[in-house]
Amino acid sequence: MKHPLLDRWVRVLSSINPGKPIPNINTVSRANMSVTLQERLRDIDPELFQAVFATPIEEIEDSRLQQHLYDQAFWTDDEDQLRRYGYEKFANTIRDEKIKYENDKIEKEIEASRQRQELQRQEREKKANMSLMDRMHEESKKQTTADVINNQLRYHGRIGTN
Repeated sequence: MKHPLLDRWVRVLSSINPGKPIPNINTVSRANMSVTLQERLRDIDPELFQAVFATPIEEIEDSRLQQHLYDQAFWTDDEDQLRRYGYEKFANTIRDEKIKYENDKIEKEIEASRQRQELQRQEREKKANMSLMDRMHEESKKQTTADVINNQLRYHGRIGTN
């Protein structure tokens, strides 16, 4: 009976190792396949790697990971364990989601920064177009009572009531 992934296996391994013999998909294991070839296969076709080399779920010692594999619902901290047991495609999905989340977070921070910069630019432009009297009026709105007292003491040496 022909293995369902045989054609894909032959095509991928022929592209990785042209002219070299292709291991039998039915008997291949991590122990009898070179590490270099495994790594290339993992990079080129993680789904095929997972289909051929993944540890059966029943043989995984971590019951939480077993449950996640049965449910196909993973946590971000499952990535290393999934790789360890040969579930490369699932681990790559987690990695890609982490990267996407970080990129989205960075994009939001960049957008917030752009908005703050635009507000600051508008404020600078508004101040540049104000007359001296308008600027003085704006500054007086921002002063607290403590600022007024400190300024009077600094410039007059006393607190004035006029």
